[in-house]
Amino acid sequence: MSAILFLPSQKVISADGRRNLLELARELGLPLQAACGGKKICGRCRVVIEETGELPAPTDREREALRELTERGYRLACETVLCGPARVRIPEESKILPPVILTVDGFGDIPVRLRPAVELCCLEVPPPAVERVTADRERLLKALEEAYGFKKIAVDPLLLLRLPQTLRDRENRVTAAVWNQRELVGLFPGREERLLGLAVDLGTTTLVAYLLDLQTGKRLAVSSTLNPQVHFGDDVISRIAFGQKDPEGAVQLREVVREGINDLIRRVAEKAGVRPELILEAALVGNTAMHHLFLGLETRYLAQAPYPPAVQESLWVKAREVGLAIHPSAAVHLLPLKAGFVGSDIIAGILATGLHRSPRVRLLIDLGTNGEIVLGNRDRLLCCSTAAGPAFEGGHIRWGMRASAGAVDRVRIDPETLEPTLRTIRNQPAQGLCGSGILATTAEMVRQGILLARGNFNPLVRSARLRPGEDGQELVLLREWEALGGQEIVFTQRDAAEVLMAKAAIQAGTGLLQELFGAPPIAETLLAGAFGNVADPDDVRTLGLIPAVPTGKIRGVGNTAGYGACLTLLNKNKAREADRIARKMEYVELAGNSRFQELLMDSLLFPGAQDFKDYSWRGLC
Repeated sequence: MSAILFLPSQKVISADGRRNLLELARELGLPLQAACGGKKICGRCRVVIEETGELPAPTDREREALRELTERGYRLACETVLCGPARVRIPEESKILPPVILTVDGFGDIPVRLRPAVELCCLEVPPPAVERVTADRERLLKALEEAYGFKKIAVDPLLLLRLPQTLRDRENRVTAAVWNQRELVGLFPGREERLLGLAVDLGTTTLVAYLLDLQTGKRLAVSSTLNPQVHFGDDVISRIAFGQKDPEGAVQLREVVREGINDLIRRVAEKAGVRPELILEAALVGNTAMHHLFLGLETRYLAQAPYPPAVQESLWVKAREVGLAIHPSAAVHLLPLKAGFVGSDIIAGILATGLHRSPRVRLLIDLGTNGEIVLGNRDRLLCCSTAAGPAFEGGHIRWGMRASAGAVDRVRIDPETLEPTLRTIRNQPAQGLCGSGILATTAEMVRQGILLARGNFNPLVRSARLRPGEDGQELVLLREWEALGGQEIVFTQRDAAEVLMAKAAIQAGTGLLQELFGAPPIAETLLAGAFGNVADPDDVRTLGLIPAVPTGKIRGVGNTAGYGACLTLLNKNKAREADRIARKMEYVELAGNSRFQELLMDSLLFPGAQDFKDYSWRGLC
């Protein structure tokens, strides 16, 4: 057998001469980066061929992405197909690292009136009588009506399988779980006092699960993990493409994300010391693509104008129908969607922040993989989505990465010496720049005059840290002996252009919503998500990411998507409120919008730059 040994995992797979190394690594479940999903664009799937027989020459794409690294045995896994035995090492910088995931929010305890959709009803069901035989189901329903006034209650067919035995386990004493006063979804022998709910934030990059006690409102446990779909692409477009390329692709994407959620369910149940079958309701939020991939719905049209989702209204499904490892009869609520790139996560964010109830106009921005923007108050809500997320999550940046241990998240540049000082997550050796590090680097370069308003390097600034590179001028943040993997970490002219374009998209989207709203003053800007929660407000203002407001009126609000999902579990009226929010929102499509394009061009300036006023004077901004 021609076997390929992957190091350091020691996993082995046959070389078939057809599939590339990335596909083989996926089959083995190896944590190899492939931000583009294997479309041969990102150049992140770097491996080292340590030993092999016949090795094809590097392609032009590999030479462009790897440069001098090809001389050290580096290849792109997506470009390399081997026919014979080999030893292939996945270097540290190419591994998918466990991310630092935001599970907290900016609200603390959940101050909401407890009114869950599921109620526990303790009953004593009369035993059958010889003189008048009445079936177990009918006796149970009659006891429910007499004790609690519930009429015409449906019984989940699955419960009928164990109904006779359950009634007799504790001498006809049972606890019935009734959903929305219309369906029996759980039946337990004796007295059961635990009533649990599960909220899931289905993020493109991460998954977060919250276990709630629906009778006290307490969060019993929280757990998070990397979304296993990242093996098939960092962004939703890559995953949609993967699902269309292979007939089994969509099935793979659906199954791996369900397995990821079930792993979280096991974790939170273990932390809280409870049985997963006591979870009798769940709420899931996510962007439109994640919603569709989870359910197995068609996604191809989400990537084609006018980007229509298969469904917009909220859905209720049984846990067993979507493969969740909680009580099989539990109701799973998928909150409503608005458009192809405005999902239930931002609707949950509006619910969490109370934006729809505010008398003042406020701005909510969730800078995830996509930039979702909502402007409004209790009278009106406008929303849009901009393609700005990749740069602020490390995408398209030479040394960009996710927020993992070793990611640079803070940068300061000495105004006299231009020497950078870096801080990394968990104080680990630097591997690259996460979103807040990219923001901080750009903002510091603007403040110190290294970057000018158009995002170009200032030719008048001289420093040993500044030099020409293959992507234009670059700033050396870390020397090769200081960085993991022995490679210098630099910030390039191309990187600055990516950040400028991303910030311009957010600024232009916000500006368009302001114009359509009537140019109201913005009382407060709320930054949701992991990036927004850690972004320095001064950096945000320096780059002009959002409209000009005092720094004190920029606030990180954490994981509003997860918080909003929790609200809908604890009070069923909040679930209805989410539906009303979705209907009230006015979606603004930016693709093909000529005014957005004008604002985008006008936003391609850093307002904190020393030459910004020159462009302002000329009427260019």
